[in-house]
Amino acid sequence: MNMKPICSAFVYVVGSGLLATLAMDTAALALMVSHFGNSAPYRIVPNLLGRWIGSMANGTFVHPTILETPALRHEAALGLCCHYLIGITLSAIILYPHFKVRRAPPSLRAAIMFGVGTCVFPYFLMFPAMGFGMLGLKAPEAFVRIVFSAVNHAAFGVGIFLWSSILGTLLAERIGFEEWKSRQAVVPQVSPG
Repeated sequence: MNMKPICSAFVYVVGSGLLATLAMDTAALALMVSHFGNSAPYRIVPNLLGRWIGSMANGTFVHPTILETPALRHEAALGLCCHYLIGITLSAIILYPHFKVRRAPPSLRAAIMFGVGTCVFPYFLMFPAMGFGMLGLKAPEAFVRIVFSAVNHAAFGVGIFLWSSILGTLLAERIGFEEWKSRQAVVPQVSPG
């Protein structure tokens, strides 16, 4: 078995997921800098995600409010690691079928729809389990949080499209995207002189 295509596929999926999650975080930072969705302490930052996930080891999955749950050691690091692992895993869900069946990255529309679709996790799992209610409606400025999450997850979708396209182009011969790459617009080479 030739390991190069398997390693290249791993780099494609993990790299795309990691960089798409970074795109999501960049969008969140831009929104917070513009003072949109900046309602501390209700921002879902790495420490709250880490506290929620870390509490699961003690058998606590649902909190009256995560803000009243005592802080855990290294919760921010745990939250950040889990956030990126979740991003990679969710990216793999859309990338793997496109990789195996279409032999091409997802389209921009499919990636954005997928990204926005991943809002079901914070809206219906994370927010309620953290004590903020369905869609975060029990927390102040709930509408802002709903829009913030939707924009943030759309940025995740854009990141999936962008980075899977870039890495798909760079790794085309190794992961079987040659036909897809041949259909892409060619950037003319500028000759010196």
